[in-house]
Amino acid sequence: MDLCSSVPFIFTVNQISISDFVVLTNEDLNSPGTSSFQAKMSDCRNTVCAVEEALEMDHSTLHKMKKGIRAIHTSGLAHVEHSEQYTDVLENLGNSHLSQDNHEVSTGFLNLSVFSREVSALLRNLVQNLNNIMAFPLENVLKSELRDSRLELKKHMEKSWKDYDLKIGKLDKEKKEKSRTLGLIRLESPDQGEDIERERRGLQLQMCEVSHRLLQLCLVKAEIKLYLKQSDL
Repeated sequence: MDLCSSVPFIFTVNQISISDFVVLTNEDLNSPGTSSFQAKMSDCRNTVCAVEEALEMDHSTLHKMKKGIRAIHTSGLAHVEHSEQYTDVLENLGNSHLSQDNHEVSTGFLNLSVFSREVSALLRNLVQNLNNIMAFPLENVLKSELRDSRLELKKHMEKSWKDYDLKIGKLDKEKKEKSRTLGLIRLESPDQGEDIERERRGLQLQMCEVSHRLLQLCLVKAEIKLYLKQSDL
């Protein structure tokens, strides 16, 4: 299965998939003059913004989930502890009435204590399993370095777009000035073409970093699916 096509994001209109980006970049590297990468650059930008927004939303949701699981685990164990104390009281009452030959009352308290102890054991097992099964995959996704590196990557990407826009704007302005001065329309000089291509290569490199990050997230997602499947969830 092609990992590029299994990225857990839905690419809509005016966005581009990783596999399409790879194809366009290869075409641009092999034949810069005839490639359609330039026309798809806005789609690349839209994709980065959409993916970052989706990742930030997922991160926030998973963080809340992790917080909720911790709260359930803590409160659940506290509930079990109080329930066990209550069960001990019931058992003591049952034994007390048993020593007084109140067999019917004793049987009622003892049966209730057995039932309460079984319920407490089930609840303890439930909250511990919830914590053990869900905590591991959530920790993998919510590692602080994963989020920090993603934010750093976003910062570099935004800087590359800004630098590219400024550079292209400057080159276009210089081209128009030269055309106005000479009184005719001239094709861009070799130096200008090299500058534009250099800036485009920088953007492609940053997009490759973004794609690499998405593929890493794919692997994390696959690991989580496998872990949950093995845990019968």
